[in-house]
Amino acid sequence: MNALFRFALAALAASLLAPAAAAQGSGAALASQDSNWSGVVIEVTEFRRKGNTLSVKTRLRNTGAEAVEVDVRYGDVYVLDTAGGKRYDVLRDDKGAVIAAHLPSWPERWYGTIEPGAAMTLWMKFPAPPADTTEATLVIGTNAPFEDLPIEDA
Repeated sequence: MNALFRFALAALAASLLAPAAAAQGSGAALASQDSNWSGVVIEVTEFRRKGNTLSVKTRLRNTGAEAVEVDVRYGDVYVLDTAGGKRYDVLRDDKGAVIAAHLPSWPERWYGTIEPGAAMTLWMKFPAPPADTTEATLVIGTNAPFEDLPIEDA
């Protein structure tokens, strides 16, 4: 990949991710844990049911000394209702695209470089578990699952 193309791609990514990066400071973490990406901590900042949708926001924070490339494939991201024994995959629109943070050229995944000390917000929408389900597990790829997250009702 030539330098001009990489620069243009980086500029496009920065412009698309700027609102997510600006939002990173809001919201206390409901849960936090180290990820499988060196130096990156995943914080769940929203786990909210509204109607038939469960909104999930996570903050990926680089606590290390080196930039880290993070790659989240939405086929490996889901919510598990352990009480009901049901798995919920990321919602898709009428064209089959995930309803989640992604770049136009990467419709099935989120990919980005997180600089040391920086953070990025990753959001996703899922079908909501039944109203009587008060907790669920969030799985993000090969990272350890976030067990028994309380579901906030809007």
